[in-house]
Amino acid sequence: MHSIRRFFWVSSFVVGLSVAAYGQILHPLVASQGYADLILVNGKVVSMDDRTIVPNTPGNIYQAMAVKGKRIMALGTNAEIRAVAGPATQIIDVGNKTVLPGLIQPHYHLFGTAARRYGPQFGLVDPSVKLTVKAETTAEATAKKLRDTVVNAIDVQNLEKGQWITVSLEEGDENRRGTTYTWLYLGNINRRQLDPGTEGYPVLVKTGLQGVFNTAAMEAFAKEFPDWADHADLENPFGSSENGYVAVPELGALTFEFWWKDKPLAELAEVMLLHGKDILAAGYTTVATRILYPRVVAAFHHLNREEKMVHRLAYYIESQRGNFLNIKSIREFYRGMGAPWTTHSAGHEMLWLNGMTNEVWDSIYNEVCLGPDVPAPPEIKARERCPAPGSKPWESVKAGIVSGWRAVQVHATSSHGGRLYLQMLEEARQEGGYSVEYIRNLRLTLEHNALLGLVPDVMEGIKKYGIILNVRTDHLGDVMENVKDYGDVLITKKFTLPVKTWINEGIRVTFEAPGLNPWLVIHELVTRLIPVDGRGGTDLQPMLPEEAIDRVTALKMETTWASEYIMAEDTLGTLEVGKFADWVILEKDFFTLPIDEIRGGISIAMTGLGGRVVYENDGSGAH
Repeated sequence: MHSIRRFFWVSSFVVGLSVAAYGQILHPLVASQGYADLILVNGKVVSMDDRTIVPNTPGNIYQAMAVKGKRIMALGTNAEIRAVAGPATQIIDVGNKTVLPGLIQPHYHLFGTAARRYGPQFGLVDPSVKLTVKAETTAEATAKKLRDTVVNAIDVQNLEKGQWITVSLEEGDENRRGTTYTWLYLGNINRRQLDPGTEGYPVLVKTGLQGVFNTAAMEAFAKEFPDWADHADLENPFGSSENGYVAVPELGALTFEFWWKDKPLAELAEVMLLHGKDILAAGYTTVATRILYPRVVAAFHHLNREEKMVHRLAYYIESQRGNFLNIKSIREFYRGMGAPWTTHSAGHEMLWLNGMTNEVWDSIYNEVCLGPDVPAPPEIKARERCPAPGSKPWESVKAGIVSGWRAVQVHATSSHGGRLYLQMLEEARQEGGYSVEYIRNLRLTLEHNALLGLVPDVMEGIKKYGIILNVRTDHLGDVMENVKDYGDVLITKKFTLPVKTWINEGIRVTFEAPGLNPWLVIHELVTRLIPVDGRGGTDLQPMLPEEAIDRVTALKMETTWASEYIMAEDTLGTLEVGKFADWVILEKDFFTLPIDEIRGGISIAMTGLGGRVVYENDGSGAH
């Protein structure tokens, strides 16, 4: 592939002509700041600086951009920008390609992907024996199959006592998607069924986002985290600890805080750095994420101290989950920390603590919280994950807000879950003595929102408190599974991600790209064509096509408006003079490309961050 990068020295003769010809326009910049360090010319530089909700309004479009130090110096025509180039200016001929602000991923758990992809290079691996079991059609038969598989492995492989064993439980071919999740969540598969014959061997059965320990695993884990049982019962249904039920916090803690606790921090930091280069190659210059685990926080701070951060990172602390705290410790933690969260301009330019969170509020798959809004049989309602006073989600987010923290990335995937969040928020506001305007200025966010819908009292509360809704379109594939339980009312009554209506009613909406693929989400927002046979499927069907938005508005959700999510609209998210020079150059023109071609993705030609080229696609596939 031909590189778009073109470097050359600009002769003093050409510069002299440029300054003479255009001195009245740009010469004062050179006089006050000196020559530009870098310029982009011959491009379609789209500023994305229009913050309105008017469709198809990207803001100003220029031919060229000049950078001084880490910030944008000027934007204009090729001639105007060449006028600020000097003998040492680095010049990049964009070749008529589209230049956008560096993309912002508002919700991406980069540390897990980094560990899986790059950990083995440094010996950072899961030391357990790996087994796989496909589920039967009943929980009882599946539990027996799990235990028999583990006992057989212990015997055949002659495993030593204390050896961890991990069993990946796959969904059975005859089961509907999410069946195994429900079995584990409700305790239909539990540690008592796994124990016979596995004494002394810690066993974890997992189904992706959740799992179950046997007794030996519970005992080993509790030695490291003494309050684990309290945590499990507070975050999940009461009795979860007795069942050995585990979820995201435990699954990640096994990696970062249990198996890897004695590994050199610099190695974990290097793992995060390597995945950071993947992030740049996807066109992202800024990521926001919740972080549960202290060692992950420490790894990013290690990179920041060493000035090795390769992308910007706003993070939301979730220590009450990653440390498996009890209620008393949670309240003391948030009160004692003194709310050290900050905005980008007030924090460090590459890494800043942007708030707190407790990810699980309600959930996806079979655990949505529709409450009184949609009736269903008792067995369906029994598995709804709906937090209440005294539960870990409720108490941790409330404690954070009362103590002055910004709460971000709380999941409210469905209407009643959103209603309960608003009830908690009102309690926190009154207990803390805060005004509505104070809460609005925190810019609280709710995530995923696949079934949040347009229930009037919920929408009234969202608008009252100025809550940002961050959506994930691939969760719409789960809605068709939910329809089997709750009926077509989920779609016909517009429970299902009414993005256009939210935007038109003044609610700020951003989106989370699955992995690092914003183009797939943009296609789904514009066409409302959703894979109905599960995520990643090829059978696309329309879902509420009247809620489709235009592609420019969709792009704002990952640039212009995403900067508001991370409280960095004064520094990032648009191409404007004085802001950090973060940009991405696309191989194809996003604004004219047929929409069906966008679904397949747009290759990144170059990524720039803080005035430097940090990724260039040279055709080799290397970073």
